[in-house]
Amino acid sequence: MQKLFCKSSQRSLDEKGRLMLPSAYRQALEAGGITSIWLTCRYGRLVACVPADWEAFMEKLNAIPTPSLALVRFMAKTAGLAEELTWNAQGRVRIPQPLLREAGIATGPGIRAQIMVVGMFSRFEIWDLDRFNAIDTEDVSQELAARGIDLGL
Repeated sequence: MQKLFCKSSQRSLDEKGRLMLPSAYRQALEAGGITSIWLTCRYGRLVACVPADWEAFMEKLNAIPTPSLALVRFMAKTAGLAEELTWNAQGRVRIPQPLLREAGIATGPGIRAQIMVVGMFSRFEIWDLDRFNAIDTEDVSQELAARGIDLGL
């Protein structure tokens, strides 16, 4: 597993919906020769991954012979709104408005959205800060145990 995105940080988007990528993220990507990321929406948050991971994900989805209506809708949102983004010289990426809307992140004149960028090793997520802070973690120890995972913490 690639460990490109290991830290999380609170950030703000400017009025145009631009995010300054954490410098550690940019450095890790550039060290690996990666010059873009794919950004999509899933379940009220944005998910960013490297192009190779995005292609593998899309190949799996496209290989499903007769998806259910629910899966077709999921694919329409996930693939249909996805964008490949490159950062500028200052390390900023502009997040398209349809993705911001889907994640409940408001931007515009006079609005600097507060977000949480959450590193998850091979990908990172972008959450509206209020949505992120409202997450109530549940006890998932039984689910982890059923999957053979012992956190040992």
